[in-house]
Amino acid sequence: MKLSQARRDFYRRKAKLEGYKSRAAYKLIELVKKYGLIKVGDHVIDFGCAPGGWLQVASKYVGPDGKVFGFDLKPVDVRLPNVLTYVLDISSPDAPNFVKERLFGEVDVVLSDLSPNISGIWEVDHTKQIDLTFKVIKMIPHILKPGGNCLLKVFQGPYLDKVRNRLNTMFEQVYLTKPTASRKESSELYFVCLSYSG
Repeated sequence: MKLSQARRDFYRRKAKLEGYKSRAAYKLIELVKKYGLIKVGDHVIDFGCAPGGWLQVASKYVGPDGKVFGFDLKPVDVRLPNVLTYVLDISSPDAPNFVKERLFGEVDVVLSDLSPNISGIWEVDHTKQIDLTFKVIKMIPHILKPGGNCLLKVFQGPYLDKVRNRLNTMFEQVYLTKPTASRKESSELYFVCLSYSG
């Protein structure tokens, strides 16, 4: 068995044992521990939240006084008292208004684990994924508090610098990282953005 396969199986088994809906939960846990992305009492948005692993993690970190708002193309079954989920196509023209109307004011953290339907054609998948990420970035001024944090999944490729340059104008600190729970062969990376300048 390859090391990457063994690692994938390890996180899948761990998720099952610990009650998480996906192994992706461990990516968020690692990044929250390393960067302090989410705090007790925070209000958090999770775009691309299916099947719900990040919702479960965020719910634990914000505690009973916090709130987590999940948005995805598919309905998500996560029954936790501090989690609200909605079906949303982020590409629809009404998406920004739909999101704003469901929040209780601006949020402290924006998470995005958005991914297009994978075609297997790398240039196409990279372009589509970056386009989804920019849709979230355009919403940030309308939904994120000054001083807030953001975590965005991106696919490696030529448009990565375009995303980084935009984020550098919006946040005091921007890091590009690959969590341990990500598959080694996967092209996914994460921008960790701290302290939104507003």
